[in-house]
Amino acid sequence: MKKLRRSECAVLHLGLKRYWYQMIESGVKKVEFREANDYWRTRIANWAHRMEGKTPVLEFQNGYGRFSPRMWFIAGRGEGVIFTFRGADVPVQHRELGEFQKARYALLIGERVMLED
Repeated sequence: MKKLRRSECAVLHLGLKRYWYQMIESGVKKVEFREANDYWRTRIANWAHRMEGKTPVLEFQNGYGRFSPRMWFIAGRGEGVIFTFRGADVPVQHRELGEFQKARYALLIGERVMLED
């Protein structure tokens, strides 16, 4: 597994429920969706601003506790696209919520890495 220095990365922190954390950890889930509302628009814009000259990294955390498990992935999969905006005309099925009808961001999950201080 590739090791990266935290100072060389722009990290976007994402909390997940156990089911989704395990799906990403096992490699089954390759894209993380977030609703395109003001909150996520701001979070992603700030992350993109910090990205200049740094490696974009997605940090997934199972829950919000101090000792909750975490894993890191380089954003994107080599296509040069880190996240995309999907409109309401591109439905996405959600295991618990059914089909999304709202626009959302698709964060592409790439290679798993380790972060060092």
